[in-house]
Amino acid sequence: MNHFLEDITKETTATASGGLPDWARILILVVAIVLVAVAIVIIILISRKQAKIKASEKAFDEKIKSSASTLSLCFGGNDNIKEISQRGSRVSVLVDDMSKVDKTKIDTTLNSVMYMGNKVVFIIGSKSEEFSKLLEENVAKQKK
Repeated sequence: MNHFLEDITKETTATASGGLPDWARILILVVAIVLVAVAIVIIILISRKQAKIKASEKAFDEKIKSSASTLSLCFGGNDNIKEISQRGSRVSVLVDDMSKVDKTKIDTTLNSVMYMGNKVVFIIGSKSEEFSKLLEENVAKQKK
């Protein structure tokens, strides 16, 4: 019983004099360790997510480059292309004769394509300017 009273007296004295009892110190240490572990897990998850985003962007860039090369052959020849223009997230190709356009190959190359009169419209997104330039370059190469 005396031992119990001594412990209580020590804790009360330590607390009254500004110190913390042992159980409180242990609790603070455990909470700090848990917070550090949670921070490490969050950092790992963020870095993995960023790596996935970079890989996805790289794959999209490759798809844009290969699509521009493939699609430049689908418009029925250079004489059939009147104009290639880019507005916002869209790239439009104006052609003289839509019957010369290989719609099947275009549809299998890119999913987001619309046909409006004599215009083929590609919905590309943030890479539309790059796609437009690549398409124009590939068409120009064919003229040579």
